[in-house]
Amino acid sequence: MRLDYINPIIDSAVNVLADFTSAPVKRGTMQLQQGSTRNNDVAAIIGIAGEVEGRIILEMGRDTALSMAGMMNDEQFTELSPLALDTLMELANVMVARAVSALNDKGYAFRLTPPLIFTGANLSTFNNLSLETLVIPLYAKAGDMDLNVALRLKTI
Repeated sequence: MRLDYINPIIDSAVNVLADFTSAPVKRGTMQLQQGSTRNNDVAAIIGIAGEVEGRIILEMGRDTALSMAGMMNDEQFTELSPLALDTLMELANVMVARAVSALNDKGYAFRLTPPLIFTGANLSTFNNLSLETLVIPLYAKAGDMDLNVALRLKTI
């Protein structure tokens, strides 16, 4: 994975979280993982296409998901209702769309898919593209989250 792709994605995620929570966001130490990744209870997934192929996953525990959705809607959630899940999909969508827009402004040609969200205890993802996944911990006012980025140059 190229850092010129990754840095705008990380910067966008940190800035969007800080905007929505009105508080600073800390970034943890990045780690590379191969194959499947063990997710938390909620995973919002956005596919990336164009010059690259892959996906970006924003994952978090249930309590963090409820807190984040509550902050974004200015109300308290006690369950992962359709509104809470839509809110979390929009959070991931805004993060990735801002990054893709910034990358496209630099001359790249990236596209994104609509977000999907999955919930359940100890979700895991597996990619059949043999992609390394860069896992970036994010520490926000709403709670801890991981941003999983798996991208590679598209082969024809």
